[in-house]
Amino acid sequence: MSASILLCYSLLHKPMDIFRSLLEHFQGIANALENERLAAMVFPETTGKSLSGEDLLMKFLACHLPQRCQIAKEGFLFDSAGNVSQQTDLMVTGDITLRLQSFHCIESCYCAICTKRELDRQACFESLENLASIPLTPESSPGLGLDSLFGARGKPRNLPLKVVFAFKGSDAEATLAHLEEFYTTHQVPVRGRPDLIIVNNCYGIVRTGEQGAVTTGGSEIPAHAFHVFGCATNEPSIGGYSLMYLLIEIQRAVAAGSQSPIDFGEYLDQLPL
Repeated sequence: MSASILLCYSLLHKPMDIFRSLLEHFQGIANALENERLAAMVFPETTGKSLSGEDLLMKFLACHLPQRCQIAKEGFLFDSAGNVSQQTDLMVTGDITLRLQSFHCIESCYCAICTKRELDRQACFESLENLASIPLTPESSPGLGLDSLFGARGKPRNLPLKVVFAFKGSDAEATLAHLEEFYTTHQVPVRGRPDLIIVNNCYGIVRTGEQGAVTTGGSEIPAHAFHVFGCATNEPSIGGYSLMYLLIEIQRAVAAGSQSPIDFGEYLDQLPL
């Protein structure tokens, strides 16, 4: 049963509860990302193939993101000043970017994802170093915010959206401690830090924007703070919720990025003649 058929089946049997059906749909995919048998049901084209979790995550994104998005694997992001990132695991790029095999212009990248099989301390540090190597785009102007989870909207995050996605890992408290340790010893601009961290079917961590945020319970969270938004022990469907949250954040990045004019003339100017 493919991902789309799974959703249609769920909706047909629960026509008056579309949001629960959506959550069940995405939870089924979260379960499939860690179970080969379920993966073959949700992504039937993978039957008989040995695909990594990263490949399945790539297929999930390709199936659910706007058609204008291109999903690239294992490439590099660079800017017109010649700055080049470390190899990035997954990138969501636009449909008007120049196609240069493994290299992608930073202005046309909506989201960069660092994937890890297990997010322990070493893997966390590697992910943070990787995302910090991505060239910074020009500061964005006020507009659509990306803090809707906390009921706060303000200045949008700068693109690309930076994400760490792990298939298992340390608990949320340990990951928060790793983040604090890393940024205590490494000077990284807030714009070079992850916007979202997901450990599949376990928990999610989001970084607040410049305006801070307010939780649904009314608690205030300072600007650029990492905050856990759910754990499996309290929310059994956190895997599905986190996947849909990831999609919504990327869709917002796509919407914001599509409003910015892209001119590759500066890249042309750098060519040595």
